[in-house]
Amino acid sequence: MLDIPVFIDRSSYESQPLGRTEWIKLYGAMLDKEEEAADFFASQASVVENLKDFQNTEKTVAFFYINTSGAAVVRNPEDYISNMIELGGARNAFRDLQDDSGKTSVPITMEQFYDTAEDADYLIYNASIDSTVKTLDDLLAKDSMFADYKAVKEGNVWTTEKSMYQATDKIAQFTNDINLLVTGGDPDQMVFLRKLS
Repeated sequence: MLDIPVFIDRSSYESQPLGRTEWIKLYGAMLDKEEEAADFFASQASVVENLKDFQNTEKTVAFFYINTSGAAVVRNPEDYISNMIELGGARNAFRDLQDDSGKTSVPITMEQFYDTAEDADYLIYNASIDSTVKTLDDLLAKDSMFADYKAVKEGNVWTTEKSMYQATDKIAQFTNDINLLVTGGDPDQMVFLRKLS
């Protein structure tokens, strides 16, 4: 009725990290900046390309947050974040999760989460959704059982930067963050991850 064009961005439903970034080409076409968009996409593609021959470490990463109902919310194994974990040289701890809902985020009980993530090499708390976890004590306040997790005992608990989901343009950098994580690289070079203490 108001003659206002409406465009719905579905980039968060992509299964590959570069699928999200590729949307910049569409915006480039809309704004008559196709060449600049293609160049930028190529620069981000090189981040993933640089890791194509990296042999997976087989270290496991549990990427999650705790929702207001007290359930753990993990990523669908076909999701782009799960794929970035794999591309970065680790294994998604929930890669065998069976979920046919088509949703990118999958709530599971804390018992289910414990059964899979207790022995994960790394925990990554998704502060893009729940930014209340800023320290290990904050995580333990969510559920005291976290004290029994291997990653907590070994000091391998990390959190994402709050605006990670909005960073469509540089989301491929998360792949590099994972690689730095599992190879003991310099945390100062990470874009989206911060270690909890």
